Amino acid sequence: MRAERELVASVRPDGHLELFSPRTGMRHRCGPTGTTIWIALQQQNWQTARAAEVLASHWGTDAESIRCDIDAWVGHFRRAGSG
Repeated sequence: MRAERELVASVRPDGHLELFSPRTGMRHRCGPTGTTIWIALQQQNWQTARAAEVLASHWGTDAESIRCDIDAWVGHFRRAGSG
């Protein structure tokens, strides 16, 4: 997985992530959980399994269930044409 090259991401002071694709003109806004997933993916070179392990250790939960959540989150953006 890798983010679209031109994708513009910004984190607002309230913790929400805003994503904008100049290619499609689409905008997406995520809550703090989506922001955390985005940051973990960036820090782990877009490797969903590694991001899930990091988040699971912070959240005290199972990495496999977190990975399922990450895959669903990423799938949403792929279907929307932003990933």
